[in-house]
Amino acid sequence: MLISVGDAEAFAATLLEAAGLEQQLAASVANVLVAADRLGHRTHGLALLAPYLTQIETGSMALSGAPEVLSDSATTFHWKANRLPGAYVLTAAIDELARRAQHHPVVTSSIAECFHIGALQVYLEAATRHDLICLMATTDPSVRSVAPFGGIEPVLTSNPMACGIPTRGDPILIDLCTSTISNAGAMGYAAQGHRLPGPWLLDNQGQASDNPAVLSATPKGTLLPLGGTDLGYKGFGLGIMVEALALALSGYGRTTANQMFGEGVFVQLINPAHFAGREMFLDEMQGLVDASHASQPVPGGASVRMPGERALGRRRQVDADGLQLPLSLLATLQPWLTKFGVDRPGASHHEVG
Repeated sequence: MLISVGDAEAFAATLLEAAGLEQQLAASVANVLVAADRLGHRTHGLALLAPYLTQIETGSMALSGAPEVLSDSATTFHWKANRLPGAYVLTAAIDELARRAQHHPVVTSSIAECFHIGALQVYLEAATRHDLICLMATTDPSVRSVAPFGGIEPVLTSNPMACGIPTRGDPILIDLCTSTISNAGAMGYAAQGHRLPGPWLLDNQGQASDNPAVLSATPKGTLLPLGGTDLGYKGFGLGIMVEALALALSGYGRTTANQMFGEGVFVQLINPAHFAGREMFLDEMQGLVDASHASQPVPGGASVRMPGERALGRRRQVDADGLQLPLSLLATLQPWLTKFGVDRPGASHHEVG
């Protein structure tokens, strides 16, 4: 089914509101999910709509309200989200940080107990469009799927981090896990009955594996830290950094025995205008982009792409041509459509097999 971005957002918001989510919150969640699909993050787009509706039904996601302000200064604030939708909370946090960053060199927020925020890359442009650098880190203390380098039992999880960097053209949008693959990515291979492209996992005996089935064994296997069996100490180090920024700093960590899904989030914006200057910064970053693009590709390879370049290209295509919703996704949502009396999106849609 091929529909416009606006129709996709309206459809998602209607379903979320029908489930009980406050209108403003529903609009934020719908916008972020569709934005993820526009960038090509299918596992974090409207594929999450049915799971979110289930979480609303079970009471895991708060339906209304505002974050609780635990501390606030000119350049920092610390919120407790109390399980409000991550899309709503993080959008509000970045907007507030961007406002403060016009007057301060560095502004920082720490957020505790935030419901799932989705793909980090979605949020970065809210800062880079103001020529601000955005640093983000997040993780869920209730999930353990990554063993420390050299160990077998899981302690961390995929612990994503992101960085948005403005240039004179498209921004650089870095979004990566500190493990070799995300939990969702590994589950995607398992659902298709495929092995991974490489030995990115450990089985419960500590042996490297490309079989996603090891993650559902008893006891469970784990995701390897970024760098794998040889250089995984680097990914482990980055994972520790995410734990410090997103969990320990927010006071929403693993030692408090959190059992329900939720996230700690760290966001920091840096204003280059308060350092060597905006123009110098943009010239330097654009020079790096140009030099990277000019680098001769490896034999048989495509030209060099900057982080986020393919995602932004996909978004332009989707915005021009429409967003393709798999019919399997609509089938998954059909029980919810029936329950709430909501029609399928786009009366003039074009269905594709």
